[in-house]
Amino acid sequence: MRLYDLEKVWDTEVVKWLENSIPELTVYQKERIRNDEIVRFAPFYFMKRKKKVNNILTRFSIILLVPVFILLILGLPIHFFITGKWGYSERMRWYGRWVHACGL
Repeated sequence: MRLYDLEKVWDTEVVKWLENSIPELTVYQKERIRNDEIVRFAPFYFMKRKKKVNNILTRFSIILLVPVFILLILGLPIHFFITGKWGYSERMRWYGRWVHACGL
């Protein structure tokens, strides 16, 4: 399993999961988990698998992937001269999501 196949779970989902998966919890313990926000302040990140979406239009957009990649590579020196930073950083999140959605 890859880390980009996971997404963070809301604290309320984790609390519900704990209450349902541990039947030995008393009513007091369940209230304490909810009221003291034990899950919220825990030093853990709770993750679950992302739902895969198989959209046919996204799959067909793989044809445009190579030209867009070439344009990004050719535009990198221009971006460097304008901003003084080598790399696109946070602005390129859409590209990573797109590549992942295409199944690559």
